Amino acid sequence: MAHYVSIPKDLNDIKEKFIMGLTKRQVLCFGIGLVLGAPVFFLTRNALGMSGAIFAMGAVAAPAILCGLYRKNGVFLEKQVKFMREYFTVPRKRFYKSTNIFMSIERHIEYMKIKKKLADAEKIK
Repeated sequence: MAHYVSIPKDLNDIKEKFIMGLTKRQVLCFGIGLVLGAPVFFLTRNALGMSGAIFAMGAVAAPAILCGLYRKNGVFLEKQVKFMREYFTVPRKRFYKSTNIFMSIERHIEYMKIKKKLADAEKIK
């Protein structure tokens, strides 16, 4: 009996697995999330209760974990945030272009004169 393994067409999608099916980047980001979230949990457990401490830990650890997991179009979360920050903070030049209504009317009158001359020329032939 032969076993078949499907091979993706784009080999760039293949990532080397490091621990438990996670890449090195994901393990590192989970570790950072754990290092940030665990002290918050233990420091707020008595003051906020168990539910509040878990929520605070999740809120502190979530950005680090999302940086490891989120990827869109081959760009990770921190690069997308950097690109968005640059896009919204860089001043852009805005040009105001108005249309002169009087020029438009003059062009239309000139067009009608030429059109009438052409029509008259067609009648003469």
